[in-house]
Amino acid sequence: MTNENAAYDGTRESTSGFLVTLHPLVILNISDHFTRMRMQSQDVGSSSTPQTIFGAIIGIQSGREIEIFNSYELPYKFSREQGFVIDNAYFLAKQEKFREVFPKYDLLGWYSIGSTPTEMDLAVHKQILEHNESPLFLQLNPLINPALAKDLPLCVYESVVDLVEGNGNVMKFAKSKYKIETGEAERIALDHVARASNADADRGSSLVANLTGQKNAIKMLHTRVKVLKAYIRDVENGTLPRDHELMRQISAIVQRLPTMNSLEFKEEFLTDYNDILLGTYLASITKGTHTMNELVEKINIVSSERKSGKGARGMSGISSFLI
Repeated sequence: MTNENAAYDGTRESTSGFLVTLHPLVILNISDHFTRMRMQSQDVGSSSTPQTIFGAIIGIQSGREIEIFNSYELPYKFSREQGFVIDNAYFLAKQEKFREVFPKYDLLGWYSIGSTPTEMDLAVHKQILEHNESPLFLQLNPLINPALAKDLPLCVYESVVDLVEGNGNVMKFAKSKYKIETGEAERIALDHVARASNADADRGSSLVANLTGQKNAIKMLHTRVKVLKAYIRDVENGTLPRDHELMRQISAIVQRLPTMNSLEFKEEFLTDYNDILLGTYLASITKGTHTMNELVEKINIVSSERKSGKGARGMSGISSFLI
């Protein structure tokens, strides 16, 4: 049986001084990955392969500040001889695609599930070392009781190397502190996910409740306006008698509505419209100038290799003029 303490003794804390920041999207991705794995394993039935999940975490590292923004799943194979083996070809292809979409994000580590790190986790960690010299290990504990838990069932680990007499260098995990940070868009999404409504429940997120209230108010206003229009039409056709008191009330309601045909409104509307168009035109001109500058710089490089310094200085003058 695998000795869990061989990878982590349960008390060791990290001394690297890294400031790890975790965004909620990563937690949602891991939770969703685990839920799908559990549902699929129930459909398939019993299997000789241990049920677990693996994935990569990406983000931005600036010095000792690490910010984890996103994650993606990693397929694997299992054998009794080698244990868990990450699909390296898929890993590299996925990493390259994420670099194209998120050029500022780097590979920061990997994630899995469990209560504490094991030797199998340590073996997977060594595979990730081929892509990052100091990866983080984010572990989700899905078996913890939410009613008894005070903190999130998440732990972040770093790898440390100890010199053990008789065994040489031994790698182990050390727990690292982290904090949760959310943006405004993430707060709205989390509130919606945390209190998602269904067909049998009336509760929902504050965003859904607000939008539902606005929809109902607009729908009611539209219905009342249709009733007033139908009444006025029937009065004009002679179908209904004219009620002067009711007509005065309708006139008062109409007078309260903001007029859209006044000269002040047209001037303000045209001013805003022209400002937006001007901003769009300026952005297009700036982008075109930037593209032209890049083209001139490339021409300067080619000219400096083929022609004399005079020709290169001439193109440089054009470049400085465009800038």
